Amino acid sequence: MRPFILILAILTSINAWAQESDFDREMLVQMKRLQLPGLAVAKVEAGKVAWSGYYGYQNLEQQIPVSAQTVFHIASLSKTITAAALMQLSGRGYFSLDDAINRFLPFSVKNPHRPNQPITFRHLLRHRSSIHDNLDYLLPFWEAAYQGPPLDLEPFLRNYLTTQGTHYHPEKNFIPATPGSTFDYSNMGYALLGYLVEQISKMPFDAYCQKNLFAPLGMNQTAWFPKQLDAHTLATPYVFSDSLQAYLPQSQRTFPDYPAGQLRCSLDDLATFLIGWTSDGTFQGKTIIDSGAVQTLTPKDMSLGFHTWFMYIFNTETPMYSHNGHEPGVSTYMLYDPFSKKGLIILSNGDLTSYTDWRKLIDLCYRRP
Repeated sequence: MRPFILILAILTSINAWAQESDFDREMLVQMKRLQLPGLAVAKVEAGKVAWSGYYGYQNLEQQIPVSAQTVFHIASLSKTITAAALMQLSGRGYFSLDDAINRFLPFSVKNPHRPNQPITFRHLLRHRSSIHDNLDYLLPFWEAAYQGPPLDLEPFLRNYLTTQGTHYHPEKNFIPATPGSTFDYSNMGYALLGYLVEQISKMPFDAYCQKNLFAPLGMNQTAWFPKQLDAHTLATPYVFSDSLQAYLPQSQRTFPDYPAGQLRCSLDDLATFLIGWTSDGTFQGKTIIDSGAVQTLTPKDMSLGFHTWFMYIFNTETPMYSHNGHEPGVSTYMLYDPFSKKGLIILSNGDLTSYTDWRKLIDLCYRRP
């Protein structure tokens, strides 16, 4: 794909169709500064979307503006969906979080450094499973450089996690720590959680999510695979090149550890999920996720230890739960306050990696009148 040359000053006028409020003008200033081609943001409050906004372009070459129909790649925000799917099954009594995962797998997963210590569901949810992301093996998939056949979850994980696997590497695929003792952010751990959903539910992971999460919540513009969505709605990811002063379009990437970060959805759909979460797992009077599961992953008492989500200190008095996502040309953030039941979602098809810049953007959006 060819780079899209764009003088940055043009970004100040790309939203002539948007309302010219002070907030909108400030958003455009920040998008210009942060070199974000498109952005969608929504605040959830009192069980509904309090406000939402759409800025910039989902496709620069075709001049398609971001809208309610735009579907974004949400990267590692996908982990909150994977965790919700798993916790549905936990809430129905299929397992407890401290069960050893090998009871539910057709192959055995052990840390070769601690072979007598079982790995549990809780370890996986808390990134303390000791399963490590071997970047030598995984980066070709994540960077779309892999040229082999598509890999399903089962053979992909079996070959990575078992001693007979063709890509098993005891030193690179595991850390030398007892499961449960050490935090090590693990995409492969969340791929394994997705596979555990398959094994317990006897359904493909994407089909399980569609039947038990997306359909009940009315998330009609959400899917794990881009091919399942209307290509015209997909936001094109862009990386800005300082040397070329150009936006470089990226491909719609897929990878075999997809439960860890491949979900596509619209802002409205993700806001619906967050509304259900802030409502203790209920949506339109129906229980979608057991309220105990919501409290387990995002408890009001943060000293209990939380799962999947991370702590975000909005100010000196307001701790919140959060998760972000990033791939080349994909930058996302979702926050949730278990006390006020407020939430915030920011989705962009540009690159934003600075934590300081994220905090400024979150502060701007959260404080919008």
